[in-house]
Amino acid sequence: MVGHQLQLHDNQGRVIRVRITAVSDTSVTMDGNHPLAGKDLTFEVELVEIVSA
Repeated sequence: MVGHQLQLHDNQGRVIRVRITAVSDTSVTMDGNHPLAGKDLTFEVELVEIVSA
């Protein structure tokens, strides 16, 4: 079903998380990108120290 998330394993046993994006009579399309891929991210950074080279 579109939107469901699955955990797959590669040949080394590492987990790959995917989301189903489309289903037809003959195929299933999955997206393995990180959920934040393509989104704007905003960070707040505090500069603590500057060290000269």
